[in-house]
Amino acid sequence: MLGAEVVSAKGEEIGRIIDVIVDPAGHPRAAVIDFGGFMGIGTRKIAVDWKSLHFSAGAPDRAVICDLTPDQIKATPEYQDNSGKPAAVASPSGAPKTTPAAPAAPAAPATSPPAAKPAPS
Repeated sequence: MLGAEVVSAKGEEIGRIIDVIVDPAGHPRAAVIDFGGFMGIGTRKIAVDWKSLHFSAGAPDRAVICDLTPDQIKATPEYQDNSGKPAAVASPSGAPKTTPAAPAAPAAPATSPPAAKPAPS
């Protein structure tokens, strides 16, 4: 799937999938698509909601179809790997949403001070 070509519903080339964002359970939430530019110059990376992508079963050579319009793609902030911070994700519903941040490390359990030992009698 990495490197797969992504096209619009009208067949216009959008870019290529370069990464997949998964939730803590390992389910895909978004694909990072590198689009625009010429020979790697002037490209932008955006995260696209996984539900807006359509894959052709049994046809790995076919392009992935994206439900987003060029305006929706342009309106989405560029993807930044923020190491656990939420990322803007383009979705067909309009305004970009965010992926959830990576779960924080569990808090250390609260401990009470050790109980005083009884004095010998």
